[in-house]
Amino acid sequence: MAIQHWRHLWRNASRGGIFSFSWPIIRRDSYVVITVSEANLSAEIPGRFIGLAKPMVAANIAPQDGVVEFVLWWSNDYGSFSYLNVWTDITVFDPNDPHGTN
Repeated sequence: MAIQHWRHLWRNASRGGIFSFSWPIIRRDSYVVITVSEANLSAEIPGRFIGLAKPMVAANIAPQDGVVEFVLWWSNDYGSFSYLNVWTDITVFDPNDPHGTN
């Protein structure tokens, strides 16, 4: 398997919420990276942008067999941004790539 990516739109995502994304290629020992940005849904093709909710991060990333769970978090210093439209880019690395574990 090569490195694989999936872009997913979360509508009205809650700040500090736990999210689950099902994908059969994910295993409990997978290396998974998740990036996040605000979503502009007013464009013809929904885009990504950096808005007032920054920093914006995916944290506590926990792959399991067939699913990855994570927390989305962003700053709330500029107003009440408790719910936002958010894009995540989920990358699962090839298990055959060189890697190590302690």
